[in-house]
Formats: sequence, C-alpha cells, structure tokens
Amino acid sequence: MHTLNNFPEYASIPLITQRFNISRSGIYRMLSQGDIQAVKVGRSTRIVTRSVEAYFARLPRLGVAA
Repeated sequence: MHTLNNFPEYASIPLITQRFNISRSGIYRMLSQGDIQAVKVGRSTRIVTRSVEAYFARLPRLGVAA
C-alpha cells in the first residue's frame, strides 16, 4: 500500500482507481475530457498523479459559503 509520501509520480490505472476511488471508466472519461493527463510507456498507460490531485483541487467544495 502506498502512502501519500511515497505515491508514484506516474501510476497505473488500477493504482489510481484504488488511491482516488475513481472507476476505470471515470478515469478514461476524465482523460478524454482533458481533466487529467497520462503518458504512454510502451503499451502501458500511466496517469500523472499530480494531474489527478489538481483535478480534485479545482472541484467546488460542498458546504462552503461563497
């Protein structure tokens, strides 16, 4: 199990689904919409972890008065 401090900079889709509790189809949807970034390493896709964190940081917060 990875902790926040040693989570990889580029992670596999299964690892991202587990860490961020996002479905596989949700990840592909986010990729197609340009919400997160990925790189190809041979035939493997690696998600740029920082882009997922940035995506969550951009989401509106619930219960916060504007």
